[in-house]
Amino acid sequence: MSVVTGRTGELRYQGTRVAKCRQFSLDIDREALETTTLGDDDRTYVEGLRGTTGTATILYDESNTATRNLLNSVLDNTGAKSIQLFLNTTTSRSFTVNALLTQVGTPVSVGEVTACSVSFQISGKPTGTF
Repeated sequence: MSVVTGRTGELRYQGTRVAKCRQFSLDIDREALETTTLGDDDRTYVEGLRGTTGTATILYDESNTATRNLLNSVLDNTGAKSIQLFLNTTTSRSFTVNALLTQVGTPVSVGEVTACSVSFQISGKPTGTF
């Protein structure tokens, strides 16, 4: 049995690797719309809209252009940008999404690495496979 670890993961912004990504997550959910009618004995459902969000923790490295561009995208109004989340770079298992950066947190503490948390909202359908 072969399991995948974070060692094989990678985050890319606009096609360029974000050098120091500590973690990322992608949350995909789909609504279940109830279609039960009067007189039915059991509830029935159909698939509803899908929604996708994500988060990442990035170690601030001002020498990495992709890191700076990703963090600065919260300040521009140019629409969704391409983010690629690799679960396993050795097998190219990944998801590509068009995302709007919705939050950036930049805590700074004496004696600690600056780890920026980011949240993003996906616009449209994610492409890729597990």
